[in-house]
Amino acid sequence: MRYKYKVRELGPRQLGMQKEEYVEVGESKDMEAMSLKKLKRRLDSKKEYHIEYTNKKGNFISATVSGIQGK
Repeated sequence: MRYKYKVRELGPRQLGMQKEEYVEVGESKDMEAMSLKKLKRRLDSKKEYHIEYTNKKGNFISATVSGIQGK
């Protein structure tokens, strides 16, 4: 596998006076995949995840994504 990703599942949104925030649920998992797109196929499309990784140019990426729905 080419890239290693740290994946954390995010819980439901909390509505308050500040912006909408997510609550982290569970521990981070280390997952491997050839690309972010292929990793998203393996994740549940009904949940949102916080992903951290280093891309091919050496830049650290931190993003909130959800899985891709299958056919």
